[in-house]
Amino acid sequence: MPHLITNNAILTHLGPENRARMRHLFQPISFSADEVLVIPGRAIEQVYFIEKGLASVVCEGDGRQSEVAMIGPEGMIGYPAVLGCTSTPQKTVIQIAGRAHRIAAADLCREARHNSELHQTLMFFVNDIMLQISDACFANAQQTVEVRLARWLLMAADRLGAADVPLTHDRISAMLGCRRAGVTMSMHLLEGEKAIRATRGRIVIQDRAKLEQIAGSAYKRSVSSASENGMASTVSPAAHVIS
Repeated sequence: MPHLITNNAILTHLGPENRARMRHLFQPISFSADEVLVIPGRAIEQVYFIEKGLASVVCEGDGRQSEVAMIGPEGMIGYPAVLGCTSTPQKTVIQIAGRAHRIAAADLCREARHNSELHQTLMFFVNDIMLQISDACFANAQQTVEVRLARWLLMAADRLGAADVPLTHDRISAMLGCRRAGVTMSMHLLEGEKAIRATRGRIVIQDRAKLEQIAGSAYKRSVSSASENGMASTVSPAAHVIS
């Protein structure tokens, strides 16, 4: 049987015996931008371990929306299932096309009940998501759009493994829950600091240290929590083999 190649941090965190035993439960898939993989109020039947790409966990209400968490190759889509939830009021939508390994939620939960290493690794990721949500709440309530944008771009770049973030102002403004004009003005401010370069449908991080300085503590907390849990939030471009 051919090896299953993975860049996903959760899967690579597991020991080789656990990865080998679970290999047959996974199915490789591709997904497109704007594809909704978790629909509010619908049963979560599948969990997706992202290999490449970017997804947003989004809260919606009164015709508006805002991102509360971002998921890339460090994590999984459908995480409420591992907490015993059959559904969630939040939507998870793909921002940047990519690929994942899919597993039935029932299979993953069954494995986690009998496998302490898997259960602990999944809980580490859930903790990181909870931290993301709390930091997003703080940033949305207390920080300027410029600071929120800097944090968002750093988090996206970490998960894409590149300094190039291929997203439009419209899409970013929707995720930040603010007007497009506010995002455009904040882009100009960050360009004035020479932290980024923005072109049509693409933002390139030019001075990461400057961008981190602008983003401040909310971004730093997310990175430090992931490191403490042994689950780095940045994703190495090197692939790992599930043997």
